[in-house]
Amino acid sequence: MNKLNFESKMVFKPKTSFLYKQFLYIISVFIVITGSIYALGALIGFFKAMDSDTSGDAFFSWITDNLAFLISAYLLVCGTIMLLLAIIAVFYVRGIEYYIGDREVVVKKGIINKMEKHVPFRTITNISSRYGLYDRIFGIGTVQIETAGKSGSQMGPEEKIEGIDNYFEVRDQILEVLRQFRHQYATTTEVPGEYKSSKSEKPFEQQLLNELQEIKEILRK
Repeated sequence: MNKLNFESKMVFKPKTSFLYKQFLYIISVFIVITGSIYALGALIGFFKAMDSDTSGDAFFSWITDNLAFLISAYLLVCGTIMLLLAIIAVFYVRGIEYYIGDREVVVKKGIINKMEKHVPFRTITNISSRYGLYDRIFGIGTVQIETAGKSGSQMGPEEKIEGIDNYFEVRDQILEVLRQFRHQYATTTEVPGEYKSSKSEKPFEQQLLNELQEIKEILRK
């Protein structure tokens, strides 16, 4: 993958396979819901057959008599919903853009209201890649970005770069830029006749741990 530069406004987008993955999600949800309805109906019918009470026979007779209409209505409603979701998925995937710059990762998403999320490298604590079953089917994956500033109530990564086929390369590139960025904070300041160590000469992780310890001590007071 060519090296990306945010300053030059180079952009990369999810692959078309990511859109196909969304379609497969929609179809899978439809299959699960339909299967659950049929299973529930079969279970109710089984218990009804085992019960000698005939108080609900009129209801089951109505369902049996109108079964074709109910199935048609169900398929029509589900088909309309699936079509709308598919259209939304098309615009959603086409609206995604990713940037990797010298100091931050930028993720742009949105259909009507556009959201542009900036994740500075100084806040990133972990980079990981994920590729589930559907990802493996379409040969794509996700790079997950975790940060130190994420809210304690928020679960999962701060931001994700989804639907790319070269996710290992993107992950490694972010790690490379991240190491270069942190290296800037691992230098020493030399003064003639004496040596003064600065806080910035400590590794980034050590600085972060020290700052978290200071915050913890302040909260204890």
